[in-house]
Amino acid sequence: MTELQYHYQWLTDYQPHRPTVICLHGFMGTGATFMGLFSPEQPFNFLAIDLIGHGQTSVYVHPEYYWMTAVIAALQSLTRRLQIDDYYLLGYSMGGRVALAWAINDSRVRGLILESASPGIADPGLRDERCQHDDDLAKQLLTRPLVDFVDRWERLPLFASQKALPPVTRMRIREERLSQQNYGLAMSLMMMGTGRQPNYWPRLPQHVPTLLIVGRLDRKFQAIARQMKQTAPQITITTLNGGHCVHLEQAAQFAATVCDWLADQPGQQI
Repeated sequence: MTELQYHYQWLTDYQPHRPTVICLHGFMGTGATFMGLFSPEQPFNFLAIDLIGHGQTSVYVHPEYYWMTAVIAALQSLTRRLQIDDYYLLGYSMGGRVALAWAINDSRVRGLILESASPGIADPGLRDERCQHDDDLAKQLLTRPLVDFVDRWERLPLFASQKALPPVTRMRIREERLSQQNYGLAMSLMMMGTGRQPNYWPRLPQHVPTLLIVGRLDRKFQAIARQMKQTAPQITITTLNGGHCVHLEQAAQFAATVCDWLADQPGQQI
């Protein structure tokens, strides 16, 4: 076991007077998934962080550090070390679930942007089933080669629309997945997977400006987004062409949507 260290990178040159947007990637991804997405001319700082068990952040640490509460505490500690007083959160899929949990528990969050993310599973029985499913996937990761897991993962219907991406982009995504460590992925599923995530439906932020971005081909997360808006009416939903991973499938539209929404938030003089 090693000391816990989180890796981060500024996607744009840091300017102290600009608001900061913290970007959190999905399962089997890294902060590099957001590289090149936002123009340096945008009046925001964009900071990408590798979540625990992924990329260059620590992998072989005690499993307790993988609990959602521990992850959020570590991320908050990092923002204090970087002297970022308040911030927006942008999260994709697993990173969106982390961002939502973070926003619920941190008054320094100015706004929330969720891409294809869920507040969890409300039904206890279904949540237990998902826990078992996540644990089964984790066991596969701990007992079989990573390439086998990635091959099966890429065949999931959720990612079918990524087949339309340029070959160089598809290869970059695959290489990112194959660069991970089995232990880190397994712990992420077992300790902060959708099944282990608390039910955040009753706690959706009522006063934090929130943008939900979903793909037109991603019917499951379109339905989730509509349900979230019914619970928290201040939520804005934007649907873009593409599937589950809109920021890669429609990068320019995604970046424009994010930056336009940020510019419309109170206190932004843009």
